[in-house]
Amino acid sequence: MDQTFDAWYIMIRKGHLRMGTEAHPRVNQLEITMHGERSTPELPTYGNKCIAMREGTLDIHGAERSVTWSVLTATADAGATQITVLDAGDWTVGDHIVLASSDFDHKESEEHEITGVSGNTITLKDALANRHFGEIEQYDGIDVDMRCEVGLLTRNIKIHGVGEHATNEERHGAHIFIFSPGDETSVGRIENLELFNAGQAFALGRYPIHFHMIGNVRKSYIKKCAVYNTFNRAFTIHGVHHLTLMNNVAYNNMGHTFFIEDGVETHNHLESNLGISTIASWSLLMTDQTPATFWITNPTNKFINNHAAGSDRYGFWFDFPDSGKPGGPSAAIGAHMCIHGMELGEWTNNWAHSNGRYGLRIFHVLVPLSNPCVSPYDGSSETPWDENPPVTANFNGLTSYKNGRNGATAERLGDVRWNNFKVVDNKFAGLEMTYTGYAKEWETVGIYDALVVGTSNGN
Repeated sequence: MDQTFDAWYIMIRKGHLRMGTEAHPRVNQLEITMHGERSTPELPTYGNKCIAMREGTLDIHGAERSVTWSVLTATADAGATQITVLDAGDWTVGDHIVLASSDFDHKESEEHEITGVSGNTITLKDALANRHFGEIEQYDGIDVDMRCEVGLLTRNIKIHGVGEHATNEERHGAHIFIFSPGDETSVGRIENLELFNAGQAFALGRYPIHFHMIGNVRKSYIKKCAVYNTFNRAFTIHGVHHLTLMNNVAYNNMGHTFFIEDGVETHNHLESNLGISTIASWSLLMTDQTPATFWITNPTNKFINNHAAGSDRYGFWFDFPDSGKPGGPSAAIGAHMCIHGMELGEWTNNWAHSNGRYGLRIFHVLVPLSNPCVSPYDGSSETPWDENPPVTANFNGLTSYKNGRNGATAERLGDVRWNNFKVVDNKFAGLEMTYTGYAKEWETVGIYDALVVGTSNGN
C-alpha cells in the first residue's frame, strides 16, 4: 500500500524505526513530508524539521534499484531527445535522471524525465540543453574515459522538506540526524532513499544525512541513495569511523557534498559515489565558499571509484587543519592525533572533472610517517628517517579533465606517489607538486606513469 506522512519531528529514542528491511525492502511508495521553518521550536541538540535518532536503529530500505548511475556510450548533442548509457538497469518511464556537465562549466548539468526505455537507450521528455560527451579517447595506446555520468534521482521512499521555507531564501529543509555517544549506540542503515529539499542553511549540524560523534559505526551504511537540491551539504561524516557510503548520487548540493568534518574520522569507506554540481555556500565554514564535492580532513579513509563531476571549486580536497590536530567537537578526543603524518587509507581510480579550480588538491601538508607525531625536521636527530621511516602514500589512478586550473595539485609532501594519473584539457597545468623537500631523505616522492594531454581530440 502506498503511504504518505506529514511530520514536524520524528524522534527515535532507544527504539527502532523501520521502512523496509535489508531482506525485504519496501516496494510500495512512501513519502514523508517534513514541515517547519527556522522559528519553529527545536528539539535539544537535534533541531527541527528532522528525523532524529538517539540510541536506536533507523532502517530505510527502498525498492532495489539495480543501477544508481551510469555513463553515456555516445556523445549526445544539444537538442537531442535520446541518450544511450552503458547500463540502464531497471530505469523506467517517469524516473528522473541528471546528466553531468562534460565541459568546463559544471552548470551545464541538467535534470530530465524519462519517457521511454529501450535496452540502454533512454528517451527524454525534453530536449537536451547542452552537449554531453560520451567517448573513451586514446593517446599512445592509453584509454582515457571521459564519458559523461548520468545519475538516477528517483526512489520509491521519498523524504523532503516542504513549504516556502524549504525553497526560498531561508533554505530550511528536512534533515536526518543520527547521534548518541559511544560505539554502535546508534545504527543507521539507509539505502535507496530519495532525499531532497534537505539541509538547513545558516545552521550548524543540520545536514541532509548526518552521522554525528558516535565513534565506530561498522553496522551502519548509506547505499544507493539520491540526495539532491540541498541547502547544507549532502552526506556528513562527523566523529565516526568505519561508515560505508557506496553507489550514492548527489546533485545540486550547497557546500561540501561528501563532508568529513573534524579530522578525527578514520577508516570510512567511500566507493562508487557520484557527485554532480557542488555549489558554493556562504552560510557555514569559510571553505564552503570554495566547496569540494569530497572534502577530506583525514587521509586515513578509503576513496575508490568515486566521481566528482563538477563543482564551483574542487573535486577532491584533502584539507588538513594547519595545526595537524582535529578541531570542533572532536578536538579533545583527537588531541593525540597528528593528521599531517598519518597514512593514506586507500585511493584507487577516482574521477574529477568540470571543477572551477582543481580536480584534486592536497593542502597543506601530507608527510606520512611511522610515528605521525614525531617530526623528522625538529633537529633532534642526525638520522631522522632511520628512526622514523616514511610511509608511502600511493594515490593509484586519477582521471581529471576540464578543470579551471590543474588536474591535480599538492603543496608539501612526504613519500607521496601519484601513479597512473590521466589529466586532459586542464587550463593551467596537468599535475603540480610544489614542495617535495619534505621528502629529501628519499627519492621516491613523485609522479609515475602519468598521461598529460593539453588539448583532447574531440571533447
